[in-house]
Amino acid sequence: MTYVVGLICMIVFNCFLAIATDHMVRSYQKKAEEQKASYVEKQCGILANQLVLNGISAYDMTKTSDDRGSNFFEMEQLANDIDGRILIIDNHFEILADTYNKNNGQYYVTDDLIRAFEGEDVSYTFAGTYIQVISGVYNQDTGEIEAVVMALSSMDSIEEMIGYLYEQRATLTGLFFLITLIVMVLLVIFMRKSFRNMQNELDIIAEGHQEESMSESGFKEFNRMAVSFNKIVNRYKELENTRQEFVSNVSHELKTPITSMKILADSLLMQENVPVEIYEDFMNDIVHEIDRENQIINDLLTLVKMDKTQADLNISPTNINELLEVLLKRISPIAEQRNITIRLETMRQVVAEVDEVKLSLACNNIIENAVKYNHDGGKVDVSLNGDHKFFYIRVKDTGVGIPEDCQEQIFERFYRVDKARSRETGGTGLGLAISRNVILLHKGSIRVHSKEGEGTTFIIRIPLNYLG
Repeated sequence: MTYVVGLICMIVFNCFLAIATDHMVRSYQKKAEEQKASYVEKQCGILANQLVLNGISAYDMTKTSDDRGSNFFEMEQLANDIDGRILIIDNHFEILADTYNKNNGQYYVTDDLIRAFEGEDVSYTFAGTYIQVISGVYNQDTGEIEAVVMALSSMDSIEEMIGYLYEQRATLTGLFFLITLIVMVLLVIFMRKSFRNMQNELDIIAEGHQEESMSESGFKEFNRMAVSFNKIVNRYKELENTRQEFVSNVSHELKTPITSMKILADSLLMQENVPVEIYEDFMNDIVHEIDRENQIINDLLTLVKMDKTQADLNISPTNINELLEVLLKRISPIAEQRNITIRLETMRQVVAEVDEVKLSLACNNIIENAVKYNHDGGKVDVSLNGDHKFFYIRVKDTGVGIPEDCQEQIFERFYRVDKARSRETGGTGLGLAISRNVILLHKGSIRVHSKEGEGTTFIIRIPLNYLG
């Protein structure tokens, strides 16, 4: 995109250059014409003063006397100087002198001459390719205009210069357009090459070589595309690794109870006349493993449901205070067996738009873990608070705690901090993963603070109004 913008800027610059140079040439032309007109006016004024001093007769070429036009050479020099023609016309519109020697004695009447003899200030005008300038010759006694000096100065030199400037402008503009075209062609070639390289790399990855990645080089835009694509590929690799790890974990977790049951069953089959007490003991162990297998499967099904969209949520206004009270009543018998004290503290009444069943499951998993991984005689404090946007549930225990390097992984599926203790407590390693998914479906968040040997605190934050 940067290079496209650059090309557009270059084209706009070329257009601006053409317009700017045209304006400059026109400005120069106007300035040159004004300067020439000013110069001709000045020279005509000087000649008019000479006419007053020397007398008009010294320039009159219509007389037959020997001294006629004795100063006519001054007019001729001035005409050559301004590259034009000079006429002296009296107040009867008779041409007294003409440097072209064509119209001496003839009459010439124009609107500009009439206005000039009437005393109006007649500025220079353009007559074809000439500048016309009229200067009055005043009678010293009466102050009236008795003649005028009319000068017609050629504009050919200015026109030639303007033509030359336009040629140079055309050359300069063409050169810039040519440079732009070359740059555009080179950019297209480089871009096509980059596209081909990118396509080749994509084909290699599409063939199944996910270990490959796109080269992050070339134009800035292609580099960004390559970086983004590599992020997608890396994310895919992470998901694939997670999937493989998940399948491996599921296989292992499902196989473990089956292996235990098979060992117990084989032990019974290999022994004859097994005492009833042993037989009942082995059967109880088998039932326990079956229950464990069933729990794993149920948790897996729940987790799969949690992975779906918010359309699976049954949102309704729910009293969170009552929800927590029900959960604590349900878990209290388990806690009492180990003399663990459970206490609920509510700061205010909270009614929120949630899926009551799923949120109960999420909170139950966290509170139950606080009991399972606690010391005998320990404490579990559950508190509820809220503000105008969110409600907060805090579950704090005095249990074994979670090592700092494990706290970011506890929400992963099948992850266990202490696998031996988890098996003793009947955990599947899916409870916190389920809880986190439920909370995320409600557009909430969950944080954990823990110190090994001192206990763990989970803080849940969920919007009061569901943001679907």
